[in-house]
Amino acid sequence: MKKDLLLKVIFFAALASLLISYSPQKDRVIWRDYENNPVLTIGDSGTWDAGALGSMSVLKVDNIYHMYYEAWGVRTDSEWDREEYNTLQIGHATSKDGKTWFKDKEHNPVIKKGNMNEWDSHGTWDPFVIYENGLFKMWYGGNNPDCNWGYAASEDGSIFEKKGKISDLGEVEDIHVIHNPEDGLYYLYYWDRNYEPLGLFCASSPNEKDFDFKNVINIRIENDYEEKMYKFTQVIKKDHLWYMFYADFVRPHCENSKTRLAISTDGLHWRSYNKSLFKGHDTEIISINEELIYAYYGPNGFFDRKGCDIRLKIFQGRFWDMWN
Repeated sequence: MKKDLLLKVIFFAALASLLISYSPQKDRVIWRDYENNPVLTIGDSGTWDAGALGSMSVLKVDNIYHMYYEAWGVRTDSEWDREEYNTLQIGHATSKDGKTWFKDKEHNPVIKKGNMNEWDSHGTWDPFVIYENGLFKMWYGGNNPDCNWGYAASEDGSIFEKKGKISDLGEVEDIHVIHNPEDGLYYLYYWDRNYEPLGLFCASSPNEKDFDFKNVINIRIENDYEEKMYKFTQVIKKDHLWYMFYADFVRPHCENSKTRLAISTDGLHWRSYNKSLFKGHDTEIISINEELIYAYYGPNGFFDRKGCDIRLKIFQGRFWDMWN
């Protein structure tokens, strides 16, 4: 009798544990807000970055973290003001731990808008940077509203040389580039406003500039609602899998956007595995070590709004843990 009772207790305890583990109310992927948020804020009134911040790109070179970000010189509560967009330029900050950041006081903005009659004379924005072969390689957008992509390079991460415009698309944004060591190609992911809500594309190139925009792949994310606009992509290749972090664009200022996760085996065909990593958009993920991941993001309700800052969430785990 006691043995039967003991077996029943063990059985129901195990069952309860199993149900709790798989309960939809239990968030198995927990991102913690950094206690000293925000990690980067706008500048003082009248400075080049006094309006709003956004679209960050983060990487680590040697023992220093580098953040590149777009900044508005002027941003009011008006909606989409052309003159305010023309104040966009690209800044640079550094950190020793990925938490405490210092703006580059000597060289900011590191990618200024171009001079009159240059292709990017009406603002520079949406930077994405990788480091390879001793160079910081940056792809960025310019010249709102006739938006296109440009390329620049730097040896020290602060002084960049513009290499010129690399596209003639217009109306593009949210760039991300990955260099795949297996086939040697650069893959450029971007959003094209002309095709919304399904405007997510990928172009490839054997080098940093010659992307084949005539034969782009229109990206679809299987197992997600395709009638929504999915933007703010970042792609990371790790352990033979491609991870895409993206968000649903909720007009007008991403009040309820969520960062999501899709996975691919080839970088072109994607399936959603987590539709709610956390609230926030414009996310940039970086692996600190095998068991620690940082996510920099823009707060909901502040996309392209006055005073938008950059914040940090922390995940104690591996990429594998985000979807298993």
